[in-house]
Amino acid sequence: MQRRWVVVLIVVVGLAAISTLIVGNIRLSRQELKSCFSDVQGLRARATVRIAGVDVGTVRSVRANPQNKNCTAEVEMALATSYDLRVPKDAIAVIETAGILGESYVDIDVSQASGTPLENHGYLKSKSAKPLPSAEELLKALDTRLATIDASIASEKTSKGNAGPPAQPTKP
Repeated sequence: MQRRWVVVLIVVVGLAAISTLIVGNIRLSRQELKSCFSDVQGLRARATVRIAGVDVGTVRSVRANPQNKNCTAEVEMALATSYDLRVPKDAIAVIETAGILGESYVDIDVSQASGTPLENHGYLKSKSAKPLPSAEELLKALDTRLATIDASIASEKTSKGNAGPPAQPTKP
């Protein structure tokens, strides 16, 4: 009889532990949103979705839609957080790039938003991000910067006078 109670107790404790782990992994807030873009700039499924620099979800899919001139590329996003997240209707989705060579991600800008929360499967307004400069434009900007530094160094030398290099100390 005691063995039976011990087995039942072990099973109950095991089920309680498993249910605690499962409930602990359930997120409180889940929301699916969509947005239309004219250029997704290499965005791919499973890319990060951020609000104010915080990862809040992932891109589920990116689809070309050339027959619809108002929505040539549709992006579906799945937001999932451990806290209640309500994205305002007037928030704006922008595709950004992490650094010069980094991955593309969706940034949801809520800084100017004040509207009511967007419903599940709703559409966010989008804004085109400024395109990244080409390698040629980066090299031209670097060349201009270096020319400015060279000119600054040359003018500094002329203002000090051409006194020449400092004298070397003599050895005793």
